[in-house]
Amino acid sequence: MTTPTHVSSEFSLADYLRPYDTILVGQAAAEPHELVAQLIDASRRIANLTVLCGYALSDDWKHVTRGKPRVATYSAHGPLRGLARSGEIDILPNHYSHFERLVTAGAFQPDVILLQLPPADPDGYHSFGTSVDYVAKVAQAAPAAAPAGSDDRPGPIIIAEINENMPSTRTRWRLHHSQITASFTTDRPLEGTPARALSDIDHAIARNVASVVPDGASIQLGIGALATAIGRALGEHRELRIRSGLVGDWLLELDALGALASGEDACVAGMALGSPELYDFVARHDRIRFMPITDLTASKALASCDPYIAVNSALEVDLLGQVNSEVVGGQYIGALGSQVDTFRATRIAPTGLAIVALPARSPKGAAQIVSALSGPVTSLQSDIDMVITEYGVADLQGTTAAERAERLIEIAAPEHRDALREAHRS
Repeated sequence: MTTPTHVSSEFSLADYLRPYDTILVGQAAAEPHELVAQLIDASRRIANLTVLCGYALSDDWKHVTRGKPRVATYSAHGPLRGLARSGEIDILPNHYSHFERLVTAGAFQPDVILLQLPPADPDGYHSFGTSVDYVAKVAQAAPAAAPAGSDDRPGPIIIAEINENMPSTRTRWRLHHSQITASFTTDRPLEGTPARALSDIDHAIARNVASVVPDGASIQLGIGALATAIGRALGEHRELRIRSGLVGDWLLELDALGALASGEDACVAGMALGSPELYDFVARHDRIRFMPITDLTASKALASCDPYIAVNSALEVDLLGQVNSEVVGGQYIGALGSQVDTFRATRIAPTGLAIVALPARSPKGAAQIVSALSGPVTSLQSDIDMVITEYGVADLQGTTAAERAERLIEIAAPEHRDALREAHRS
């Protein structure tokens, strides 16, 4: 068995990179910040590096220039948003589940994987911590590391930051230390959720969402201010189960208020992103389990979710109920992500609801219930059951196209309704 090379603060990622390599980078709180910084620096000396990344948080991404390295991603959140505006990233318009397949067995298979991991257990296995996703799947399948000094690459090589602050989480996905080519230790605090203060509008939308969620439901929420408000509004519910691609600090609130179910697997998630208290919570509780999106939304896993209620946000909804969660004003600022995966999972569960929750107005006052989308159709009209704003609930189930338009106009901002009615008549 090969012993991985553990290195000091003088570690140089460039020693492990080759021209034309494709590098897969861990995401969200599991993003390896030091490795990201070194990768971007190395790309100025090593030609034609391509990086595949997801939900990014490191400010070092802002230093990407002129394709050094080429960055391809399914998401333009956080520091990648500025790169999207300047044309420095390539957007991969794939559903999150399909992105996983492309990385593990398709066109995006990597040569190098960069991870941030918790320390190994006594048997030498690392949990994948706060992100058990497509990166975990491809890393777990990697072969044992080649001996030090070898140029042999039987599969992707793995370079890891071992962070004592990263929680070990409950999951069947894990990585043995023999699969790691090189690693170094760090005690960097984990990233949290980029947050804004909750508004009255957030709370109004959240109350409307909570009104259609029954006790005992399995729910998908995600993260962000609106998800936090919805979690808070669900505090008086009971026996809620979580089946969510992302969980935030709202999980702590549901537990503290007695809304979270007490049995095994009360929460199944792909990633956690929030406060240190959240990371401690997911490490300590057997009720919390992590798995990739394709496992999370598989028919066998959803069989006991009755109902399964997926709540996702959006940038716009048109009068047919089509959803744009990616582009506004000609700029890519969102993500296709797992929205379609979780909405379609509601059709696999015994019963379910696919809900779009969004403010009626954008931060600049523009309509978000619109006559025609200004960007791509992220989710089809046939995938949506309800659209909810601060003005109410538009139940689109079993409605005609005309009835959909009427119900959506009723929950638009009052000053936009006449223009929407005129556009619908024309």
